Amino acid sequence: MGDTPLLDHIVVLVPHSFLTTPPSWFANLFTFYPGGRHAEGLTENTLVLFADGSYIEFIAFVPGIDPAKRATHRWGRKKEGTVIDWAFTLRKNDAFPNIQRKVEHTSTGIKYSDLIPGGRIRPDGEVLQWKISSALKRDNDGQENGSIEPGQLPFWCLDVTPRELRVPYKDQVFTKHHSGAVGTAIIHIRPREASGTQGLEGVYEALLEKGKTSSTWTVDTLAGDGLHYGAQVLLDSKGVADGPETSISFFTDSSEFVGRTIGGEVNDLKLEFGFVASKG
Repeated sequence: MGDTPLLDHIVVLVPHSFLTTPPSWFANLFTFYPGGRHAEGLTENTLVLFADGSYIEFIAFVPGIDPAKRATHRWGRKKEGTVIDWAFTLRKNDAFPNIQRKVEHTSTGIKYSDLIPGGRIRPDGEVLQWKISSALKRDNDGQENGSIEPGQLPFWCLDVTPRELRVPYKDQVFTKHHSGAVGTAIIHIRPREASGTQGLEGVYEALLEKGKTSSTWTVDTLAGDGLHYGAQVLLDSKGVADGPETSISFFTDSSEFVGRTIGGEVNDLKLEFGFVASKG
C-alpha cells in the first residue's frame, strides 16, 4: 500500500573528524558513500547505504559555526557519538495526509506537522530536495504545543528529486560492507521519561504492524524482502537514566560479525553497533 511506512534512514551524530579521517574501527565496518552539506549550511554528512534501500546517515556539525546557531538546530543539543533520530518514507508522497489522519485520530496528543522542504548539495554538485515532517505535541483543541524529543518517534523524509539520487542503494559498489551489514535489525528506544511511552505506543500502533512481543513493532524497507526479516522497533517502557536513548543493531550476512557488538570511544561516550544474523 502507498501509505505503508518504510524505514528510510537512521541518523548518528559524530564529530566532524569522523567524516574526514574516520577511526579505524569505524572505517573497517562500512563502505562509505559521500553525502554533502545541507541547505542551511550547518551540517555535513556521510552515508552508509544498505541493499534493502535504507541507510545510516553519519552527520556532523560544520567546524567553527556559532554555538548559539547550532543550539537552534533540531539536533544541536544532542551528544556526538549517539543515535539522535531516524526517519520513515513512503512509496507515494501523496499518501502522507493519510498518515497524518491516522495519528491525529489516536488519543495520544501527538500529530505530524505539514511537510516542509529540505535538501542538500552532493559533492558533485547535484542538488537534492525532499520534504520532511516531525512529530508534535497537540493540546485538547488540536493546536501544536511543542515538539516531541527527536528519536522517540520517527520523522518523515519524502523525496522530491528522484530517490536514487539521494540513496543509490542498487549500486553494489556502495552496499557491500566488510561487516556484511544489509540493513537495520533493531531500533531500541529508551525515553528519558518512562511515563511518556504510552502516547508513543499509540502512534506506533497506528502506523506499524505488531511485533512478536509487547512494545515491539515491525517496519519494512524498500527492498528488504529476501535479504532479512523486518526491522524491529522496540520501545522500552522502563526509560533510561543515562546512556544512549536510542541504540541500533544491524542485520549481517557475515558469520564473523553475528552476535558481536563493535564500537569505540567518541568524546566521553561509547558508540556501539550490534550485529545479528540476517537469515536463519
